Amino acid sequence: MARRIGNTSNELAPQATIATFVWSIVRGIAYSGAVAICGAILVSLVQLIGGWRIEWGSVFQIFSYLSMATGGFMAARSSQRHGWLVGGLVGMLFILAMNWITSGSVVLPDMNPDTVLRLGMGFIVGAAGGMIGVNL
Repeated sequence: MARRIGNTSNELAPQATIATFVWSIVRGIAYSGAVAICGAILVSLVQLIGGWRIEWGSVFQIFSYLSMATGGFMAARSSQRHGWLVGGLVGMLFILAMNWITSGSVVLPDMNPDTVLRLGMGFIVGAAGGMIGVNL
């Protein structure tokens, strides 16, 4: 059994199971989606109220990375183990979920270097959020 770091009572961490692992990933993807929706609303309100011409791709890419890191953070807080793996899977599955929502297909059309880079960056950003989440 692992002990929780930073806990003054020195209690043991709960036993990890496959169900808690899967549930934490689902929870992380849900948090990622919520942050992405809030970011889209925020950008839309700034553009509507301020009348600014915002380049959509770069701003939404920033909120996409923030949402993957947040989802990885929350998933790792939920699972309390393997933060890098849980967060990385949340990042990659979030990209696949967004592809499914926008194109109607879970399968990526082609595995060109750009797609591999996006999935790799999703894994890295989610894993960073997961490592922070499991250690806080």
